[in-house]
Amino acid sequence: MNLKLSSKAKTLEDLRGVIKSAEVLPLVRFKALEYKKEQESILNKIIDFFDTEVIVRSSSVCEDSSKTSNAGGFESCLNVALNRDDLHVAILHVIDSYGGSLSLEDEVFIQPMLKKVTLSGVVFTADLDTLAPYFIVNYDDSGSTCSVTNGKAEKLKTFIAIKSYKKIEDENLEKLFVTCRECEKIFGNHFLDIEFAFVEDKLYVLQVRQIVQTKKLDLSKLDLNSSLNNLHKKIKKLNTSHPKLLGKKSIYGVMPDWNPAEIIGIRPKRLALSLYKELITDEIWAYQRDNYGYRNLRSFPLLVSFLGVPFIDVRVSFNSFVPKNLHEDIASKLVEYYLEELVKNSNHHDKVEFEILFSCYYFGIEKKLKKLTSYGFTQNEIKRVEFELLELTNKIIDTDNGLYKQDLKKIEKLKGLYGQILDSNLSMIDKIYWLIEDCKRYGTLPFAGVARAGFIAMQFLNSFVEEKIITKKEKDSFLNSLYTISKKLSFDLNFLDKEEFLKIYGHLRPGTYEITSKRYDEAYSEYFSSKHKIKEQKEFSFSNLQREKIDKLIIQNGIKSDSFKLINFIKEAIEGREYAKFVFTKHLSKTLFLVEEFGKKLGISREDLAHLDIHRLKDLYSSFDYEDVREIFLRDIEKNKSYYLYTKAVKFPILIVEESDIYAFYLKSSEANFITQNSISAKVVDIDTQNGSIVEGKIVCITSADPGYDFLFSKKIAGLITCYGGANSHMAIRCAELGIPAVIGCGEYLFKKYKKAKSLTIDAINKRVILL
Repeated sequence: MNLKLSSKAKTLEDLRGVIKSAEVLPLVRFKALEYKKEQESILNKIIDFFDTEVIVRSSSVCEDSSKTSNAGGFESCLNVALNRDDLHVAILHVIDSYGGSLSLEDEVFIQPMLKKVTLSGVVFTADLDTLAPYFIVNYDDSGSTCSVTNGKAEKLKTFIAIKSYKKIEDENLEKLFVTCRECEKIFGNHFLDIEFAFVEDKLYVLQVRQIVQTKKLDLSKLDLNSSLNNLHKKIKKLNTSHPKLLGKKSIYGVMPDWNPAEIIGIRPKRLALSLYKELITDEIWAYQRDNYGYRNLRSFPLLVSFLGVPFIDVRVSFNSFVPKNLHEDIASKLVEYYLEELVKNSNHHDKVEFEILFSCYYFGIEKKLKKLTSYGFTQNEIKRVEFELLELTNKIIDTDNGLYKQDLKKIEKLKGLYGQILDSNLSMIDKIYWLIEDCKRYGTLPFAGVARAGFIAMQFLNSFVEEKIITKKEKDSFLNSLYTISKKLSFDLNFLDKEEFLKIYGHLRPGTYEITSKRYDEAYSEYFSSKHKIKEQKEFSFSNLQREKIDKLIIQNGIKSDSFKLINFIKEAIEGREYAKFVFTKHLSKTLFLVEEFGKKLGISREDLAHLDIHRLKDLYSSFDYEDVREIFLRDIEKNKSYYLYTKAVKFPILIVEESDIYAFYLKSSEANFITQNSISAKVVDIDTQNGSIVEGKIVCITSADPGYDFLFSKKIAGLITCYGGANSHMAIRCAELGIPAVIGCGEYLFKKYKKAKSLTIDAINKRVILL
C-alpha cells in the first residue's frame, strides 16, 4: 500500500518507519495553534526527546500542496540550543512566518540538527517544466544543509540524468537515485521533490513533496529511452575518423561557430531550424570559408540536429579554420590540439576563436602560438602556421580590393534584387523560392564573409590593447564612435515619423527566424513606447603616437597595410557586419511574411506554420505532387509538432564530448563575457516573461538576443544579461558601442539565478555580478 503525501512533517514521520535506503531523522510535531495553550508540555516533550541542538522547521498547509510548493516561503531556525528560551524564540519565529491567520492544520516540527554534513541539496524526480523522466540534482558540498534551498550556494553543482541510466559514476549520486526510486514506489508518485543531506556516506531524507503539476505540459510518457539510445548510436558513428576530416573524433556544442543557441535558441521550431540550416549552416558557411582561404569543407553541414536541438559539429568547424595551404601533417596536428584544448577548457565553448583557435593574424599572435611547443610543435611548424595566417589575413583586410570589400558590394546587389522579385508576376511560391536563393547568394554568403572580417577586426582591436597601444577604455570609446545600423535605428526613431521609420526598419523582428515573432511594423507600439534622448555621438581619433606604434608593428609583422588603412578596415568591417545582417534579414523577413500569406490561403495559422519544414515549401517550386498542398503541409506540420515534443522534453549538455553525455551530465559553468568597463546597479526584469515596455532603467535578462531585439536599446535599459551569446555577438558589439554594461553568455545556472534577483550590480571592469 502506498503512503500518502501530506504535510511536510507528517510525510517525514510516515516515511521514517518505511524507507530502507536512507535515514529520516526523528521528529516531534505539533499544531501551531496549540503551542500557546500547551507551551510548557510541548517544550518539555522536545527537551526530553532530543539530546543535541535541533532545527525548528515549518510545516504549513500553504506549502507542499499539489498546486503550490511555496518552497522557501516560511522560516526555519537552525542550531537551536536545547533550552526553553531558545526553543520558544525559534518556535515563535517559525509561527510568525505563517502570517496573521493560522490554519488549524499549520504545524511546527523539530528534528536534531545534522552535524558534519558533507553534501546536501535537492533532487527532482522529473523535469520541473515538462515532467520529463529525469533526475535533476542541485547540490552543494560546503557543509550547509540549506544553501541550495535558500539560493545562497556559491558553488552549486547541477547534475542531470535520464532516469533509466544506471551507469552513474558518483557513488553518492547513485545512492541518492536508489532512494529516489524507492520514494517513488512508496508514494506511488513519479514527480517528487526531495531534500537530502549526506553525512559521510550516510544519506538522510530531509523532505519529500510533490512537484506541482498544474498548468504544465506533461511529457512524462514520451519514450525518450528509445530515442536517446538511437542517438547514442548515431553520435558514435559520427565520432569515428573520416577520410575528408582532420581529427580522430568530434565534439558537439550549442555555441561554437555560428552560435545557434543565440540566433535560433536551443529548442527552435522546425521552420526556424530548417531556414537557418538552408540559409547558412548547410552549405553557405563552408563556401565562405573556402572563398576566404580556409580549408574546403563544402558538403559538410556545420549544424547537426539531435532530437531537434541544434549542435555545431566542432570537428568540422575546427577543420574549417585551418588555412588551406597549410601542410596536411601540420593541419592535422593543429586540429587535434584544438579539440584537446576544448575538452580541457570547456568553459571556452562560446569563445573558441578568442581562446582556442588561431584563425587569423594579429599583433602579438607569435607569443600566443608559443603554447603549441608544449603540444609537440616544432619552431618551423609554428612558423608555417604563422605565415599561412598572415597570408590569409592580408587577402581579407585590404581596404581597396580585400575580400570583405567584394562581399559588401554583393550585399548592395541584394538590395536591388528585393524589389525585382516582389514586383514581378511570379507566383507566391516562386517568390519565396527566389527570395531564399538570392538571400543565400547575395545575402548570407557575403554576410558570412564580412562577419569573418568583423572578427578579424576585433582581434586586431584587442591586440592594440594587449600591445599597449590603446587602453581598454579607449577601445570602448572607439567602438562607441562607430556608426552602425543599430545606432542609426536609434537616431531614426527620434527623427523620422512612424511611417518613414517602419519603411526602413519594419521588417525586423525579435527572433529573426521565428515566424510567430511580430515584426516591428506589426507591433510598433509594443516595441517603441516612447522616444528617448540620444547620447551625443563622440568621435574617437587615434593619436599620432598611437598610429606610429601601429605602423611600426605593421612593418615588423609583414601586414600589407598602414595604420590609416588598418584602422579604416576595423571600422568598415564592424559596421559592415551589422549592415550586411540588416540587409539580408529583410529578405528573410519577407520570406516569412509570404509563407504566412500562403498559409492563410490554405487556412493554416502562423503558429502551425512554425512547425513546417521550409523544404516542403521549396519543393513546390520544382515538383508537382498529386496530393493536395494543404494536406502535404498539414502532414508535415503534425509530424514536426509530435517531434517537437521530444525537443522540449530532452535535456542535453551545452557540450557533448562523449556519447554517454546525452544520458547524464553536469551543467557547465560558463565564463561570461563582460562588456564595457562600467558598473551599474539596478532592478532586474526578465524580458522573456514580462512586457518589454517596463525595461527602462533596469537590467534586462534575456535568454538569447539577435538583432531583432535592438528595440531594447531605444528604451534606455541600464544593463543586459544573456544566457547565451559570445564575445563577438551582435549584442556584445551593440552594448560596447552604446557603453551599456552587459554580461553576455553567462550560462544556464547563473542566468536562472540572476533573472530571479530583484536587483543586481554589474561590475564589468571586475568581471562580477553582485546580487543586491
